[in-house]
Amino acid sequence: MNDSPKRAVARLHEAAGGALDAAVVLGSGLATAVEERFSGKTIAYRKLEGAPVSKLAGHPGTATVGTWGGKRVVAFAGRAHLYQGYSPEDVTYFVRLAAAAGARVAVLTNAAGGLNQAYERGDLMLIADHLNMTGATAIAPRDPQPFLNMLDAYSPRLRRFAKQCTAGSALREGVYAGLRGPAYETLAEAAALRRLGADAVGMSTVLETMMARKLGLEVLGLSLITNAIGPAQDVSHEDVLAASKDAGARIAALIEAVLGAA
Repeated sequence: MNDSPKRAVARLHEAAGGALDAAVVLGSGLATAVEERFSGKTIAYRKLEGAPVSKLAGHPGTATVGTWGGKRVVAFAGRAHLYQGYSPEDVTYFVRLAAAAGARVAVLTNAAGGLNQAYERGDLMLIADHLNMTGATAIAPRDPQPFLNMLDAYSPRLRRFAKQCTAGSALREGVYAGLRGPAYETLAEAAALRRLGADAVGMSTVLETMMARKLGLEVLGLSLITNAIGPAQDVSHEDVLAASKDAGARIAALIEAVLGAA
């Protein structure tokens, strides 16, 4: 990362007591649940050089830094989205910053709509693969090495740990479709995505995963299914935040267990 914000990296190192081991990016409404399990030093995004600050509800704009699951971790509460007018470089800022600060594992969480008709509100889905339908890429236009192998983009090792940590409890596994947003999908779009093999759909994560793999980080992706997409289902951002609040404790416990195993 040649353009790493050095002051932001130094701030993370100081708060963590050394180089980071892992980073967590929290989706809509998940910050509160994580705060109950992970107490560290909180840094406002405005104090991290170059950080994009989203004003979207459920994205507080803070980084919590400390020891979690026996690892030095930064948890980013809030992310930037393409639909807000941010560039792919902005969207991947937190992954790039974490890598520059030493992290080798990235746990990327999101709130998603359920396309798989077996999914229900509150389900957790382990991302096994994704469809990048954002119309964008995380690879810089003039990158001298632009080609990126995305096979096993979501670490089989970390997915195995996640399954072991949730033995006896429900954990879905499927394909995440990343769209640009911000409109929620029409029924025709949902049907098309199902035919393409998607189990869940959202507006984040895919570019972050691409950047993480470009920088050599292992990725664990987790989707919280906040609504089942169908003729009788309506959804709002408030519904998404409510579902995140209900399931946040389970996601936080799973992240903690995976960090401990990783």
